[in-house]
Amino acid sequence: MLIILIFSACNKNQKNSNLTKMELTERSEAIFWIDTISNGKFLKIYSKRENNRQNLTAEFGNAKEKYKVDLQTEEYGILTVPFTNQIKWITDKSFVLLNGCGTSCKYVTIFNVKFEKPIIMPVEYYSGITYAVYKTDNHNLYLAANSNYTNKPSFIIVDTDTQKKDTIELPESWNRGNGSIMSVIDKIKIKHSTIEVFQMLKNGKQRLVKQNIKLE
Repeated sequence: MLIILIFSACNKNQKNSNLTKMELTERSEAIFWIDTISNGKFLKIYSKRENNRQNLTAEFGNAKEKYKVDLQTEEYGILTVPFTNQIKWITDKSFVLLNGCGTSCKYVTIFNVKFEKPIIMPVEYYSGITYAVYKTDNHNLYLAANSNYTNKPSFIIVDTDTQKKDTIELPESWNRGNGSIMSVIDKIKIKHSTIEVFQMLKNGKQRLVKQNIKLE
């Protein structure tokens, strides 16, 4: 059995973004759910035939660093067979998979060739999101909920490769709905390291918070 899915994973920060591929292929010893190469780095996720094919393993890295991780441990138990994760974006050092249980339950799994273990964390906005108004000129960035949430709605901006962050705090008067970032914010625009956050009011006017992004 051989099923090959070809797609272009574009990163505007990379001038020579390669065509990447995902393949589900059954070999004598393992089933490869993802086998991807891009600009000198690779990611493979596969399961062995024994144990009902549930023992997912990831191998990733480049010519200098190579790592092997068992994804069926408690730490990575959210990655299960059948493996339906999609590669959402590719950066200089990372492959990013997206999964979840709905718009209010999304997380990314980041395989960074500089880190021995993948990073898993919730995500709100990311480049290519289809159900929110999010425009950015930096496709390495993604937005996540702030775990140190106070009465003021806030979120963090994260650089995929470095994991450096910045916190954007909104006025307390912006609170509405269930208090989640998706319910508070109507539109986000990032350009030249400046973020603009918009909230539409019932009278047709809008609120705006504008802030320079300082990743630390």
